[in-house]
Amino acid sequence: MTRRAVGFGYPGGYHAGMTRGAELICTGTELLIGRTVNTHVQRLALALEPLGLELTRETSVPDHRETIAEVLREARTRSEILFITGGLGPTNDDVTREAVADALGRSLRRDPESLERIRHRCLRLGQAFTESRQRQADVVDGAVVLPNPVGAAPGERIELEDGRVWFLLPGPPREFEAILETQVLPWLAVHRPGQPRLRRLWMVCGLGESDVIEILKQAGFEPGPLELAWCAAPGALEVRLTTGPEHADWLERAAQVVRAALGPHVYAEERLDLVEVVARQLRSRGATLAVAESCTGGWLAARLTTYPGSSEWFRGGIVAYANEVKIQQLGVPEPLLATHGAVSEAVALAMARGVRERLGATIGVGITGIAGPTGGTPEKPVGLVWWAVADETGAAAVSRRFPGDRELVRRWAAQFALDHVRRRLLGLPPVA
Repeated sequence: MTRRAVGFGYPGGYHAGMTRGAELICTGTELLIGRTVNTHVQRLALALEPLGLELTRETSVPDHRETIAEVLREARTRSEILFITGGLGPTNDDVTREAVADALGRSLRRDPESLERIRHRCLRLGQAFTESRQRQADVVDGAVVLPNPVGAAPGERIELEDGRVWFLLPGPPREFEAILETQVLPWLAVHRPGQPRLRRLWMVCGLGESDVIEILKQAGFEPGPLELAWCAAPGALEVRLTTGPEHADWLERAAQVVRAALGPHVYAEERLDLVEVVARQLRSRGATLAVAESCTGGWLAARLTTYPGSSEWFRGGIVAYANEVKIQQLGVPEPLLATHGAVSEAVALAMARGVRERLGATIGVGITGIAGPTGGTPEKPVGLVWWAVADETGAAAVSRRFPGDRELVRRWAAQFALDHVRRRLLGLPPVA
């Protein structure tokens, strides 16, 4: 997923410091060797936003005491609020608390209350109360201890002489989030509130960032004091305008221009997954959906069933990878396959009609394509996908060649087919 901000000619362009920000430093060699996915960035950024605070920088560093201390000293020169996560456990590579003490020129002390909580935890879990577990009660001198309700090592809040504040939090996501929710966010709301930001956003399918830029220019869009930013994923683009309360009128005028310019490409004006949007439309109409998938291999059905309550409107799916399955399970005529090939408008239409009829759904979807990396021809290159949507009024099919590897092609195809369903329900033409 990509994220960009642009200024569109506004003097000064995009200012990263438009809101008072915070910095995150994540320690852990496992983050840098691909062993563990770092979810703290997303979780923290979303948590800070309602407080008017912005996460402006994130750094991941290995479990090296000297390296961590060096990065902390650098961060101190620029960040008002600093979060440090990871490296508070009982093992010999858990050296973050020592590195923080080094960076601040302080010592460690063993906190009696934390030590007692760890002792009780060991008794409850049948663990030995070893020295390595006891050292999790060591905190930086002068820190306020933040009890850990779901783990052993406490968090810490360190208020520096220059007014800056550091938060030292455990690395395991469950523990990180527990202390963040119960201790950190309530404190920040009282002692370090930022200025709430005004925001409008549009979730878009069928347009890329460069497409939107050109459309907005042609519409005479002028961001002025607004921040225009993007967040792109396969088949989905979040377009976002943000500003302070003093520019509320400008934001509303700009939002009207953006809304009109992007038109039917917008599937939501809040941060919603397209599945949820389609689910709401189906449920409000008492309609049902069935899918027949070839190149996507069940990807669309899997997305649909992640939505709670999907059994109310999703009838089921058929993964018809082989031509024999298309014939036997979906009723695709064999001469159709022989004449047009599996990846064709005719077969996509037949799949959509067939799954709708066989599974008794209001709407049927058929997807067939060449996900790659092999199997392409000059006439039907890798990335070519045909999809179709059928209902009681008829059926329509669309094709597009999607970029990327096999997985990306599958994701693009599922998203565009789902958007076709949305448009069909609203009486709109599909994306050309």
